[in-house]
Amino acid sequence: MTAIREPGKVGATLMRPPALSPGGRFSAAALLLLVAGLACGDDLILEFPRPSEPFELTLHDLLKGPIDRPSAFDVVAGYGVGRPRAVRVDQTDGWDVAFAVLDGQAVWLPRGFFDALEDSSGVLELQREFSEVPRAPADRELYETRDPVPLSVGNTYVVLSRNNPAISFPCRIYAKLGVESVEGDPQRLRIRYLWNPNCDDRNLTPGEGS
Repeated sequence: MTAIREPGKVGATLMRPPALSPGGRFSAAALLLLVAGLACGDDLILEFPRPSEPFELTLHDLLKGPIDRPSAFDVVAGYGVGRPRAVRVDQTDGWDVAFAVLDGQAVWLPRGFFDALEDSSGVLELQREFSEVPRAPADRELYETRDPVPLSVGNTYVVLSRNNPAISFPCRIYAKLGVESVEGDPQRLRIRYLWNPNCDDRNLTPGEGS
């Protein structure tokens, strides 16, 4: 159970389990590379192929959306041969950014917005089209880690994930999210997204294959 806060006051306690989503569509060759790397020990850091095209998904308003629909996005799940996923926040704190409507404004909520979570993920708005963002900005001070980030259709947002808790060395994943639409009552957010499955790699262009 996660308590959220609104600017200037403590918010209501909300409940949201991770929605199951298919795994990454990477080649058998990538899986063989992973097995080979594990066999060689921790000293080998693999470079995983980037997805060849964007994916799409829908998130639902954290505050008023259906309880059985996801409202948060887990970028860390895209590490290696995985794929980022939409999740519900009542059964996991393994996510990096959530979608909500506050005072009529659609926003991204980074982890630091929630009282019970650390401010380990960040969101950066770029007033550019999706294809015009080939790399994530390097300056991590630019990424908002606590306050809501307003959403606008047509803009692109770069997410810097929390550290991957499943591996022994620091590793954060970058993804870019393009806002396709915000509609409905309660509101639904449709995004397309592309990520880099390698640790701290800011290249957000499509790969040659996946």
